[in-house]
Amino acid sequence: MTLSNDLLDVDFEYECPECSHSIVRKGSWFKVVASFKCEKCAAKVPIGYSDKLMIFEKHRSVERRFHGDPSKG
Repeated sequence: MTLSNDLLDVDFEYECPECSHSIVRKGSWFKVVASFKCEKCAAKVPIGYSDKLMIFEKHRSVERRFHGDPSKG
């Protein structure tokens, strides 16, 4: 799976692994960011390619559950 361009303008939620503080950013942000500083606990949180794939796939799974699988149209 790749980081789908059709999800670049979609809001994704991600939790800091240190304090569970939730952030919401566009898919385009997740696609390019390598790490971020948590707004709550100030931990430096790395986001590798495998993490990005999980974030995008999680959204894709939710989308399929609520809107059906467009590939089976």
